[in-house]
Order: sequence, then structure tokens, then C-alpha cells
Amino acid sequence: MFHVRIEDRGNHADYRAAADRARTAGRTPPARYRVRWRDESGRSRSLSLPTRRLASAAADSLSRDSCPLTLSGLVDLWSATTPATTQQSGPPPRPARRPLDLHVLPRLGTKPAIAITRTDIEQLMQALFAEGRLSAATINRTLATLKRALEFGIQRQHLPRNPALGLRPVPRPAV
Repeated sequence: MFHVRIEDRGNHADYRAAADRARTAGRTPPARYRVRWRDESGRSRSLSLPTRRLASAAADSLSRDSCPLTLSGLVDLWSATTPATTQQSGPPPRPARRPLDLHVLPRLGTKPAIAITRTDIEQLMQALFAEGRLSAATINRTLATLKRALEFGIQRQHLPRNPALGLRPVPRPAV
């Protein structure tokens, strides 16, 4: 059990200056709320989140657990407990987590699952498309798999919302 506190940086001069600089540059402003706690070794840790609701959910998660669940940990839980639905006979295989292992987890796997935003997922999809190694169908399959894993996190109350909901698939090139 940790002592967790939520810090609202909205009135801090350095936060306001950083937010103004980001807005004038056309970037997303930094996260307003900061969750602070000390880990088992006594080191001070923090996690910045954009909304009070997400900060409260992270603080609740920290109070229950020893550290926030990363996206990699959430995918591990999802693949271990969710059987895939298939038309084949025999025992059901595990969910197809391979697209996440190859394309998502190397970039976002260490980030706390609760801190992943819609912007993070959009930037990931754009980066995958810009690399040119993957087809639009592969990127869309990866996005669909990520949505299912995040939906599992909502059902198990690890996440307050699914940041991937409502994202449009990458358009396929005309033939």
C-alpha cells in the first residue's frame, strides 16, 4: 500500500508557461495532473496525466497495486485469460497478440496503460504507415487487436476508458 497524492499543476507558473509555449507551437500542452508516490525501494515516482479523472483512476490503481499496470502487462493479462474465438475444433488458441508484440509493445509497452492517450495511438499508426513496411490492412489489424486488449482492461477495471475507440482505420490505397 502506497501513499499516493495527486498534484494539480494548473496554477504553477512553469506549467502555465510550458502550456502556452506548446499551444503557440501547435502542440498538445503537457499533462496538467501529476500522481506522485514512493515505490518499494523508497524512490519517488510520478506519472503525468491530462485529466483529473485519469489521475484519480491511477491513484486508485496505485493504492490497490504496487505499481501502475503497463501496456505490456495488460496485454499479457489479456492474452493469458481471453480465449480467441475460432471456428476450428479443439482447444481455443490464445488471442492473436503477435501484431501487438511486433508493432505496438516495442514503442508503447513500458508506458502505464492508464496514461496511453488517443494521440499516442494516432501517432503510432502514423509512424507505422510512414515507415512504409506495413500494409494498411496490417496496421488496421494491429489497431483492432489493440482495441480488444484495451477493452479487456476496461472490463477488468484497469482502465477508465478505451483511448482507441473511435479511431478510423488507415485507408487502403486505391488499386
